[in-house]
Amino acid sequence: MEYFLIGSALVVLLFVFTHLRPLSESEMERLSFKRRGKTICQYFTFDLHEYNVDKNFKKRMHANGKFYRLDENLYNFPSTAAGLLKYKKHEWIIIAFEKNKKISLCWLNKGFDRSGVSPFLSVNDLIDIAKKDAYASVMIFHNHPNSNPNHFDCSKPSQQDIKSANEFASKLNNGGINLLEFVCERGKHHQYFAKYSDLFLPISEFLEVVRNQNGKSKLGNLSLHLSRIF
Repeated sequence: MEYFLIGSALVVLLFVFTHLRPLSESEMERLSFKRRGKTICQYFTFDLHEYNVDKNFKKRMHANGKFYRLDENLYNFPSTAAGLLKYKKHEWIIIAFEKNKKISLCWLNKGFDRSGVSPFLSVNDLIDIAKKDAYASVMIFHNHPNSNPNHFDCSKPSQQDIKSANEFASKLNNGGINLLEFVCERGKHHQYFAKYSDLFLPISEFLEVVRNQNGKSKLGNLSLHLSRIF
């Protein structure tokens, strides 16, 4: 046990001694990407509880498609969307537009049958709407009606869901817009897709911060290395 403790202490000292130097350019870039990823995860954090929604609003949802003005927090909205789609016997789609962690606009339309739904808005429509009001993200929710919840799990995306998400993301990201997609079942939301534009929380901002911190002191350098590795 004594030799183990001595060996561990030597390993720690060796690590500290070899990581008092400033980060290299590639190490600064890796740390910046890591910090950006963590910040994005914190930004898109959602409540996982089920919500009771306005029953009258739910009854008035326009099957042929309609825009609705809202004032919802990003954190709460996926649970609100799942509540609106709960118990629906046909597939529906909800498209929400987000900026500054607020949802101020959404679109809803009903599918033609129980097995599929498509937005009545094209991806170019979504880009135009988002750019007009400087929305950062488009969030798409749809439900999978479940005829027997005790035997079937309909919370997973279909291959078509994943294919269309990638196609939408390609165009939205090029337009500077994030895309997040969810399946809703029995009042719960299940995120299955997210791709973020390079313009959202750009890596250059994180890299600038790291560069300003790098090389200021040996202990500061060690802290940066620890953040990069662990």
